[in-house]
Amino acid sequence: MFAFLRFAMAPLLWLKYHYRAEKAPVKKGPCIVLSNHQATMDPFFISKAFPFQLYFYASDDLFNLKISPLIEYLAAPIPKSKSMADLKAVMISLRVLREGGAIGITPEGNRTLSGRLWEMSDAVAKLVKTAKVPLVLFNLCGGYGTDPRWGAKIRRGTKFVGRVKRILTPEEYAGMTEAELFEIIKAELDVDDTASGERYKSRRRAEYIERALYMCPVCGSIGTIHSHGTKFYCTSCKTEAEYTEDLKISPPVQGYSRIYEWFEWERREVVKRVLGGEPLSDGNILFRESVKLKRKIKLPGDTVTLDKEALTISGEGQTSRYPLSEIDAITAVGKKKFNFYYKGKILQVKGDKRFCSIKYVHAFDGMRDARKEEAQ
Repeated sequence: MFAFLRFAMAPLLWLKYHYRAEKAPVKKGPCIVLSNHQATMDPFFISKAFPFQLYFYASDDLFNLKISPLIEYLAAPIPKSKSMADLKAVMISLRVLREGGAIGITPEGNRTLSGRLWEMSDAVAKLVKTAKVPLVLFNLCGGYGTDPRWGAKIRRGTKFVGRVKRILTPEEYAGMTEAELFEIIKAELDVDDTASGERYKSRRRAEYIERALYMCPVCGSIGTIHSHGTKFYCTSCKTEAEYTEDLKISPPVQGYSRIYEWFEWERREVVKRVLGGEPLSDGNILFRESVKLKRKIKLPGDTVTLDKEALTISGEGQTSRYPLSEIDAITAVGKKKFNFYYKGKILQVKGDKRFCSIKYVHAFDGMRDARKEEAQ
């Protein structure tokens, strides 16, 4: 099936994404392939470079689709809960490697929204040190320009390529600490498409940029960014800018000329705002429980609110309050959803087409880190 899909998918990957893969200088497993995570079809993009099957990690959402049983049968993905440690996934990985197989992991666990490397856990370095197999570091370049996670349409770019960046043998990393290996992994997987000079054309290239940029650097308003065509603006202070073909913000807004610069600023700022008493809130949401290999269960509520104490779902005559201290993690899913893990359950909030899920992730993660620092 893997061999068939490599052949059958090749025309689609070229015609739709203009993607090409450079052949990897690796002929067989066992090995661990780590890649940055830029676009929807990344497992196919990565696989195109290798002549053997890769067993990829897959998130919870993939296992409660109607075609989930078929996906399991054809591809045998390894289930992994986003933003959480998963011992079962590690044990499956080690078994596959012992049998001579190859594992494919995007250690960020989430497609980039900003264009740069998402935060990742050092658990991936621990897995590599435990497995003692060749480590293949793979770069996707141009995927963010071609298919940004926040966008609505594929853009036609001049470059989208996948290639092996570096290979480390077990002998090379044996003398490294986990921290040293982790720093190498982060450095080699970090790709900045804005530095390439390539251009990505679309008449709708700025649309839904508010899924990533949710706070205005000029007036500080949250949820006031609105996009249309190639431009976006703040409905509060009327600041306007264009998202250019070379992935820049023109003119720069408060000095931010790249999405990832703005993104890092708001990631820090939203934590201060919520801790200071300003809640985040969105209406017109769909609230569901996600159960693996089953259809999602709709739950009552049409408004989500996050303050410094709890995440609350209200509406339809009911209010459900989830203390932040009892939530294990909040993670962005797809383009307009987030999951939160509460007492063994996977609960999901899905918004409308302009819904920004990442602000809830930023606020939760930032407040959790702040409390850990206070405790120390």
